[in-house]
Amino acid sequence: MIAVFPGELGKPRPAVILQRDELLGLFSTILCCPMTTHLIDAPTLRPIIVPSPENGLQEISQIMVEKLSPLRRDVIRQRIGRLTTGEIKRLETALIHITGLGLASIPTNEAENGGKQ
Repeated sequence: MIAVFPGELGKPRPAVILQRDELLGLFSTILCCPMTTHLIDAPTLRPIIVPSPENGLQEISQIMVEKLSPLRRDVIRQRIGRLTTGEIKRLETALIHITGLGLASIPTNEAENGGKQ
């Protein structure tokens, strides 16, 4: 999708939505990561995405996972494409590295955590 981020990222740019489709209508904001064509040598923290007809990108880009932001719906412009399963896995790995969260911290059902959140 194309979105306008606040601050120094204020120009329209490609971005990745990080919310499940089922949750998009529940909130006034949507969690997104902006993308950049200014590449840095940190592919584990900033996954590289190569242009394809599926993702709609025009240039090789990186997902700026460290700039995860909630965006108001009105700054989201248009959908340009979709990431592949492999790209989503690399994005998930980067999110785990950036946030320090691990998959082991997600309970698979309420019985595992005594029915508490």
